[in-house]
Amino acid sequence: MKIFLFLLFIFGSAPAALFAQLERQRVVTDQPVELIFMAPRNINLFTVEPLSKGELHYSIMHTFGEVNSGARNLWGIDQGANVRFSFEYGFADRFSLGFGRSSMDKVYDIHARWAILRQNRSSMPVSVTLAPSLGITTGSYGFLEENYSFNDRISYSAALPAARKFSDDLSLQLVPMITHFSRTGPELNIADPGVNTYFSVGFSGRYKFSPRSALTLQAIPPISNAENLDWNVGVGIDIETGGHVFQMFFTTSRALNEAYLVSSENGNFIDREFRFGFNVNRLFRVR
Repeated sequence: MKIFLFLLFIFGSAPAALFAQLERQRVVTDQPVELIFMAPRNINLFTVEPLSKGELHYSIMHTFGEVNSGARNLWGIDQGANVRFSFEYGFADRFSLGFGRSSMDKVYDIHARWAILRQNRSSMPVSVTLAPSLGITTGSYGFLEENYSFNDRISYSAALPAARKFSDDLSLQLVPMITHFSRTGPELNIADPGVNTYFSVGFSGRYKFSPRSALTLQAIPPISNAENLDWNVGVGIDIETGGHVFQMFFTTSRALNEAYLVSSENGNFIDREFRFGFNVNRLFRVR
């Protein structure tokens, strides 16, 4: 009888013990949402997609001439190329620093990205990132009556991407942007040589149509009071292959760095004043 009562006690208390263990192992519902975008850039605009600590992002970006230049110029491939390469390293899961160089106006730039907010599955509906940058134009302007000083060559930019992943397929983003040139003139590739400060609110989006491919969109309206400044529009496709993300697109702008995205001249998309471009993104784990 004592053995029977002992066994009854053991089996009667087992479910309660198991239930207590299950209670201590609840699923975490506050995990951040991953892969809002496939890469740190969507066409040309910064995204909220952060680098992990110890991760290195290397990119090569190209735009060519306008496609309406015809078959003789291979629809723009033979002319008007602008090339940018950049490196960005994650010093923490929310903070990274980068360096780049663009051939248009021979601009070197340094930039940072700080993930202020991360979208998660319960309490935070959006991700927000602060992305300041500083550029230095190194072109030769000795033909001017007054040559550029070091301070004249500096430009400042800041972007604040805010994005939400609505589903596994659809992500949308707004990007308030502002840039300031210490000195402007017709020798620079900007829309209005008389305007030093430009600002806009860009838009970008991504729609996945397969596990490793997505359609992309970019639009930067001409909010600044500058002549010859039209919409910066881009449409493209992203293809992810392991550690690489290949981005191919058509865009109305030659610009590839932040200061020039909101300030340089843009073609009219309807009049075929757009150009082919592509980005090659590579992610490395260096720690």
